[in-house]
Amino acid sequence: MKSTLVFFTRFIALSVWHFLSLMIAALVVGSFMSLADQAQAPANVVSIFSVSLLETAVMIWVLSRLQLSGVRLLLVALLVFHGVKTFLMMIELVFFLNIWASPALISVERVLALELHGLLMACLYCPMAILLLKKWRSSGGSPQSVFPAINARLILKIIVVSLIYAACYWVAGAYLLIPLAGESFGFTYGHLQVPAWMPLFQMARGLLWAVIVLLLVTYLPLRGTKLYLGVGLILATLGSAQLLSPNPYMLDHLRYAHIVEIWVSMMIFGGMAAWILKSTSAEKAV
Repeated sequence: MKSTLVFFTRFIALSVWHFLSLMIAALVVGSFMSLADQAQAPANVVSIFSVSLLETAVMIWVLSRLQLSGVRLLLVALLVFHGVKTFLMMIELVFFLNIWASPALISVERVLALELHGLLMACLYCPMAILLLKKWRSSGGSPQSVFPAINARLILKIIVVSLIYAACYWVAGAYLLIPLAGESFGFTYGHLQVPAWMPLFQMARGLLWAVIVLLLVTYLPLRGTKLYLGVGLILATLGSAQLLSPNPYMLDHLRYAHIVEIWVSMMIFGGMAAWILKSTSAEKAV
């Protein structure tokens, strides 16, 4: 009973801090630009807090299980949380809504502001999460790298994972996003002038996804199906949770379709990537 109460208290406290971190970061950047359209409506507090609850549940599960502590845990937490939630999404956003869009639907300056908002929020949120979970104390010894030793076999696996990501991306887009989004897809993306080298762009993003998965399989003490499902759920939830809150760049129908697309594709990709990279975890960083 006591342990349940402690867990619930930490969960609510971290969810509230997640929400406050979003607001503080937004004030620093200048507005709730990533959460609502200022010109049309104020931020929806209920939908934003639902995102806070969902992402906090995932981060508590991840941070409490990662076999790290102190600064090394903070580094991995920032890479996973900010990388999945914001950075990798902003890379795609700037290309789809600015570089390849004619006319541009979002300015590069605004994308940079959104990225800064996400980074500041992560820097506020992750240290507090580690502190409340009592994993801030370092295990002692000299600082170590959080990455496994690099070798040709690992590089080959990362390249394979990047190819799998690109395949999942295209298949999910063609067979989930476009059919589910219907007319809203053409309304938003019909202006795109996609270059022939877009597959290479998605493979490059796949390399970054592979690095994040590598960190998770290296330090999560899970095996088999539990690991594959766990990694998939982490990527799927952190990658799509923020879409529960309305934003000025997507019609609601398109936003819902993106949630399904991301969930299905990230579950499949996360599981496959974890399976491929798991054996590397035996060679932890030294």
